[in-house]
Amino acid sequence: MSEVERGAVAVITDNRFGDSDIERSILEAAGIELVVAKCRSSSEVAAAGREADALLVNMASVDAAAIESLERCRVIARYGVGLDNIDLDAARRRGISVANVPGYCDREVAEHALGLILASARGIARRDRAIREGAWNVPAIGRRLHGSTLGILGFGGTAKALARAALGLGFKEILVWSPRISAERIGAELGAAAAALGAAVRPAGFEEILGASDWLSIHLPLKPETRGIVGARELALMKDDATLVNISRGAVVDEEALADALAAGRLGGAGLDVFTAEPLPQESRLRSLPGVVLTDHSAYASRESIADLRRRTAENAVRGLAEKTDQ
Repeated sequence: MSEVERGAVAVITDNRFGDSDIERSILEAAGIELVVAKCRSSSEVAAAGREADALLVNMASVDAAAIESLERCRVIARYGVGLDNIDLDAARRRGISVANVPGYCDREVAEHALGLILASARGIARRDRAIREGAWNVPAIGRRLHGSTLGILGFGGTAKALARAALGLGFKEILVWSPRISAERIGAELGAAAAALGAAVRPAGFEEILGASDWLSIHLPLKPETRGIVGARELALMKDDATLVNISRGAVVDEEALADALAAGRLGGAGLDVFTAEPLPQESRLRSLPGVVLTDHSAYASRESIADLRRRTAENAVRGLAEKTDQ
């Protein structure tokens, strides 16, 4: 890889991590000056990044207007997997490369999904709240995972990691759906481990997985075709005592339909880490329904994953600038 041209400047648009030590060490070693901004809007991104050669972006909106204002930018490095907050078409028109960090938190997200399943199965959050308020022998009967069916929507990194983690828990079967799923693909990824543990993993149709799953974990990217993919009709196909887990993107689930199903007893529970609007609005019915376990879009986070994310994002900026220097 070629060296980055002298005098390059990188701007972190919005820093969520308290310091920039990891990024600074990587960027300055490559001869890149680092500036840390506190952007909350597209216009602030435009102002902070106007003369930047690279942007390192957390949650700030980098829309078409912001991108058109960037005079020197050649690389946008996103902290994370999703690129929802970056106008990719506008970046492409300007010849700006966009990089993300796939896979950095696959294990964390899978473990969090499994944690939500276990918390729901054993009533852990409900019992914790009740005991803090002085109760004992809380009348909430748990469920056994062994012998039940786990359904997984999607088959990317987090879905595969969840399936691997779940293989040894004694599920009767693990069902997988994605638009391109096949028995051969599942076998290549999970076959050896499943055989060693005597576990059954197989592909299933969309309606089949909805109807058969006792626990349904969603691992789908947010795209036009997945927005609202689990709505009132789909929830009606699920078992009355099933639990829905979503650690992907909030908008893949119709939250009002989910609240309706939970309130009417047409669904056993839900474990949710992501929401259509974040932070979750105070008026959301999901806050008050007893069968719901809520976390704050934190499935990705561990000390290890955050360090990896920051390192790889900075490296993406360095690599992108070096590649542009070669051109």
